[in-house]
Amino acid sequence: MLTALLLLAAEPAQADAALPERHSLFDPTPRAELHEFSTDRPDTTESPYTVDAGHVQIELSAAEYTLARDRSRTLDVLPVNLKLGLNDSMDLQLLFTPYQRVDEQGEITSGFGDETLVRLKINLQGNDHDRTAFAVMPFVKLPTGTGGLSNGHVEGGVVVPMAADLPGEFSFGAMLEADVVYHDEKRGYGVDLLHSATLGHAIAGPVSGYVEYVGILPRGAPAGIESRYQAIASTGFTLELGENFMFDAGTRIGFSGDADRATLFLGASTRF
Repeated sequence: MLTALLLLAAEPAQADAALPERHSLFDPTPRAELHEFSTDRPDTTESPYTVDAGHVQIELSAAEYTLARDRSRTLDVLPVNLKLGLNDSMDLQLLFTPYQRVDEQGEITSGFGDETLVRLKINLQGNDHDRTAFAVMPFVKLPTGTGGLSNGHVEGGVVVPMAADLPGEFSFGAMLEADVVYHDEKRGYGVDLLHSATLGHAIAGPVSGYVEYVGILPRGAPAGIESRYQAIASTGFTLELGENFMFDAGTRIGFSGDADRATLFLGASTRF
């Protein structure tokens, strides 16, 4: 009887020992146990994977140059996404553009960018880079623009990204997003619905490439061209240098609605 009681008492302890170790901001994931390096850039489709607990990841563009449908030009200098891993399935993100310059037919506006976002990504499944992964990412946009760049209104939304491994070593990603945006003409808020799909594959050695489709459907916007469906194609390349550093470059081409005609970007990502 005593032997049986000792065995029963030992079973919970053995079960607890078998549970995976949980990490947090103050108990970081050991470097030897870090997940595969994954970024939200360079494509529009966000990744469902989070930064490991207690680690920092920096994703930025050296510059992004955009030609809009109305021929206005925008230069974003060092737009950055700063990420902090909170635990094994959640990270906190801060996105901002230190300098933005908009040229509207010779009228120049410049200053700190208005697109400052605070996002919380929560992985729901597959954070260990299983064959499929899902996440949810609510966010809020703060009106931080200076020099006439801000619309003066808080906005927000939610992103639902997913990823999957396909035959032939192709990688697939998709995303649904709902953005609550303020329209000056309407003097009220509307909702933009965004969907995207991206397909990636290794090209040679550390170089990989991707192609992507992005669609945006403004809802609740004033009648006119602004409320038309926007179709955008994107392609780009990544160059991985080691386990924690990556260069990227690419372009986005708008071919319907009020989508920007073209955007060119060059950037890099790293983690610590």
